[in-house]
Amino acid sequence: MKHKLLTAAILGLSLVTAPLYAAPARELSEPIVELMPVVKKLTPELKLSAEQQAKLKTWMETAPAKRQAVEAEALEMRKQLRAAILSGADDAVRQDLLNQVGQKETQLLTMRSKCTDFLRELLTPAQFTQVREAYEASRAK
Repeated sequence: MKHKLLTAAILGLSLVTAPLYAAPARELSEPIVELMPVVKKLTPELKLSAEQQAKLKTWMETAPAKRQAVEAEALEMRKQLRAAILSGADDAVRQDLLNQVGQKETQLLTMRSKCTDFLRELLTPAQFTQVREAYEASRAK
């Protein structure tokens, strides 16, 4: 009986504490603004012109790959920083890596900002408002 209680207690404790030691689901910070998924979802409702559709298609063929490449660089830099921290690396080494991570985060934020600017220029004011309101509503949940 004691063995069963002990086993149950250990199992219960491991289920409670396991998430504390699990790797985070997302290593990079959450995107500051992420409108493209909303645009994709609302495309039929937005009634984009042929010209708008062509420009959006061109953007979608290039921009995500560029962003993903920067994200991969940022992840690698964070991995290096983590290793430097855990190994007790010199403060100068850590600071250099911190600066590099910060630069990549800034680059990613700038890319998101430019994506929003692209959409603001591409869409009519009414279309952009529709996208912005749908995005804000999704964030409020």
